[in-house]
Amino acid sequence: MKLKKLLNKNIMVASLTTAVLLSAVAPGAVSYGAAGAANTPLQFQIGSKKATDYRGEYTLAVAPYILNGVTMVPVRALAEGLQASIHLDSATKQITLAKDGLTVTVTLNSDAVIGTYIKNVKLPAKVTAVKGTTFVPAKSVAQLLGAATLWNAKEKKITLQAGESAQSFPFNFDQGEDGWKGDFADLPVDYDPAIYELKYARELLPTAGNKTNYGLKLNGMNRSDDLFMYVTKKLEGLKPNTTYEASLSFKLYTDQSGGMMGVGGAPGEAVRIKAGFVSKEPARLQVDEGGHLYYKVNVDKGNQSTEGTDMKIVGNMVQPNSDLTGFQPVAMEYSAVLKTNEKGELYVIVGSDSGYEGLTTLYLDDMNVKLLPKK
Repeated sequence: MKLKKLLNKNIMVASLTTAVLLSAVAPGAVSYGAAGAANTPLQFQIGSKKATDYRGEYTLAVAPYILNGVTMVPVRALAEGLQASIHLDSATKQITLAKDGLTVTVTLNSDAVIGTYIKNVKLPAKVTAVKGTTFVPAKSVAQLLGAATLWNAKEKKITLQAGESAQSFPFNFDQGEDGWKGDFADLPVDYDPAIYELKYARELLPTAGNKTNYGLKLNGMNRSDDLFMYVTKKLEGLKPNTTYEASLSFKLYTDQSGGMMGVGGAPGEAVRIKAGFVSKEPARLQVDEGGHLYYKVNVDKGNQSTEGTDMKIVGNMVQPNSDLTGFQPVAMEYSAVLKTNEKGELYVIVGSDSGYEGLTTLYLDDMNVKLLPKK
């Protein structure tokens, strides 16, 4: 009981101290802007008060630490090291960081986060006050500001690199398909539409009470030991014949529990989700296999549990919480290095490669592509 009271007292003191820090700067709220400088990486080391950024090495008031596998760093040091502005609101205990058109707002003692292109997202750990210093999850907040992160497990160091010239292409489908297209492959050309039940559409996500949030729906019955359902989008206005570091993040909505039985494989584990970037438009072609015509996609995606040169496995159809029913979102990510074509175009493709001989229904939402010219 004494220990519990002591912990509660320490938490209260830390929260009050941070509130004082937030309110002492100026009445209401105040903003700070970091000076422009070279794009030098920001680096923290767990347990050390020494940090480095474009200003060189300096000393932190409190050392970074790891909380349940999440690297926590001082929010002000993160903002200034990435040359982002930081806005502190003492009334709401909210902290807003902004850089190159991207904003992130977090709240003390909360895992909630709002900002540019962010929807239905939570931080992996709560924003916390330690000895009067506010800490945030380093990787999550940095990436939402467009920065790349690198973790050195041996030295327990995290390096954050601001993306000065990265281009962002966000798609949430609430207003339309945004130029995305859907199609199906790995099935006979003379397939029977009545038994394959193929469908691509923009629809409301099937979550409780949802009336505004749309996604891209893919639906199909695997009747031929294989089925590939995919969506693709052309990205234009890039530099021709230029190598880019490309990254993609998105949410997959699935209602499949893990550990289930199914013909050909499990409905969750045997349906692999693949993603890729290519310089030519993905399309299905007619291919003769043993005297039978099949639709095949013109990119190397591999087959089911195997990867191809153009597409890699980023997950499967297993929902995060099998104790709950209904569709649940799963966050997925993919990155690659590739060159644009002579017109300055790239194509992104995401799909499900099914070994489960049954019906698969999925939704895709919050597609976010970032492209950075490789130096």
